Amino acid sequence: MIRHFIAAAVFMSAAAFAPSLAQASSSAQLMAGDPSGRNVTFSFGAERGVAGLRIETHRVGDPGAKLSIWIDHARRQLFSRILIAHDCKFGDDGAQCRLFFPRTSPDYSRFLVAFKRGRTAHVEVENAAVMQMSTDISLAGFTRQLESRSRPAPR
Repeated sequence: MIRHFIAAAVFMSAAAFAPSLAQASSSAQLMAGDPSGRNVTFSFGAERGVAGLRIETHRVGDPGAKLSIWIDHARRQLFSRILIAHDCKFGDDGAQCRLFFPRTSPDYSRFLVAFKRGRTAHVEVENAAVMQMSTDISLAGFTRQLESRSRPAPR
């Protein structure tokens, strides 16, 4: 009898938490570059339970490389930073750098507003004055993803 009660309680708990876990793991993602090669990925979602923006480089950029991002034809860059050893790690498939901006940071807000209002994002990774990657990506479909994530879920 107790075994059935415990099994029912575990099942009900799993059913109650499943939607929230699925929503927490979902994120709006945008990739600049080649999916199987050099790329930079933007993910608006949660990392370790903290909502925010994660920017990852794959096979491009390493400590000392400069990551620059701007929207449309703006004269001022949205983001420009020289990557440091703390941001990057090396594996069998090359360098991977990761930056994370929590939802409460001003950088997160700047990215969110710029990606919602902009039409095209320009992403560059430059290392020792040599261009490793330079690409433009459309923000049209991504803007719809961001807007659908910002709406409250129907109950």
